[in-house]
Amino acid sequence: MSDQREGSMRRDRRTLQLPRRNSSQGPNMDDDSDNSRCPSPLLTVDGGYRIDPFFRYPISRVSRGVQFMTDYYIQIWAPQQAQSLKMQNGGNALLTLILPLALQNAMLFEATIGMTRAAWLLRRGCEPMEDKMLLRHKGATLLHLRNALEAGRQARSDLVLLTMSTLLTFNYMIDDVESFEVHLRALENLLQSYDPDEDNELQNFVRGRVLAYATRINEPGHRISILTYPGHPFPADLCELIAKLPDGFAEVALSRNIAIEFISFLVRLTELVDWYALATDQEMPRPRPEMTMQRAIYDLQCLSALPLNQIEAQMVKALLAFCLHLYNEVSFHIPLARPLRPIIEGFNEQTEIPRHPWLRLCLLWCSLAIASSWDAQIDASPERHVVLDGLIARLQEARSWEGMQGTMSKFFWHDRLADHWEVCWRAALFRSHRYRRGASQMASIPHLLIENSRESSKSSDGLQ
Repeated sequence: MSDQREGSMRRDRRTLQLPRRNSSQGPNMDDDSDNSRCPSPLLTVDGGYRIDPFFRYPISRVSRGVQFMTDYYIQIWAPQQAQSLKMQNGGNALLTLILPLALQNAMLFEATIGMTRAAWLLRRGCEPMEDKMLLRHKGATLLHLRNALEAGRQARSDLVLLTMSTLLTFNYMIDDVESFEVHLRALENLLQSYDPDEDNELQNFVRGRVLAYATRINEPGHRISILTYPGHPFPADLCELIAKLPDGFAEVALSRNIAIEFISFLVRLTELVDWYALATDQEMPRPRPEMTMQRAIYDLQCLSALPLNQIEAQMVKALLAFCLHLYNEVSFHIPLARPLRPIIEGFNEQTEIPRHPWLRLCLLWCSLAIASSWDAQIDASPERHVVLDGLIARLQEARSWEGMQGTMSKFFWHDRLADHWEVCWRAALFRSHRYRRGASQMASIPHLLIENSRESSKSSDGLQ
């Protein structure tokens, strides 16, 4: 009898067990609601960046979105900031100093997740302040920070300094000027209460960040303010920057249609593209530039969130597609249709062609760079390249491949992408010829109908 009772109890316990989640389903990165189940730390995130599945998080409820953002911070965002946040021993300050404390303190952890979420959303071309998960973690951070400041004795703690520094970066990323300036002044006032001679490594880190932001915000045209556009006569230092650009981008810069900050970025990107073009030369190896391709992609995604004019917005989209395409060709060879879709859709929404000849040629480069990056993906559906087709129909330079080569080489050219560009251009040229032939045939139909009606009327008169 006892054996039968134990067997029935085991069966009852088995029936009460919760069903396992289907492992084939991908994680919903927006799943940060109160109703989401906390997965076991033994389970890995599909498509995530998990290093240590046994992290102990400092908050009570850890959703899959929080886990993914933690992994994204460790594997993607923090390594991209390695150059600007390098410690004296060569380590990454974000991973060496900040992350261990964030995994022990709820306030700093919430701020880190919110900032990482903003970076993740900007990379996908989304509006950060429309994301519920980001707003939830930002609100939790501000609540913890207010409680810490009201406590008095905790106001000068290193955790408060690091949290406010993280919020400073967060506001800088999302272009929130008012909040950025408030947190910058608060940090400056808070740091004044410390003795500089007694600063530890964390305080030195925060002082460096505040100094960097304060210096940048005092410069004309800093990143989170209105962009600065040059006027005649150009300053000598700006002329030196423009001289480092390819001929096409230099002419666009001289047209005063792109901001000085954009020009500075183009100079650094030119160095990187030139390095990629000559990196295979074993006889004359070149030193690697400071900017990496990952950093260039990240900066372009941040640039897209700024109030750009039409040609700047089109250039940012094209440069982003170009960098993704080139980086994929030389590194990963993975499908890119998902990150490219919002780029091509946004690009084709603006069909107006500028009057300035160099802006037209620049738009031609942009349209072919975006169209070829899309057509080269195995997971891409057929798409109408409205801007490219319109430019090929109007510009004489686009009627032959030799002319297109000359145009493309005036901007960014890379041999790894040349075949993709030619195939895409020939397809667009075929569409243009087919459209013109079809339009001429359609235009002749009314005349044929009129002639037929006249002939029929004459024949009817003759019969009468």
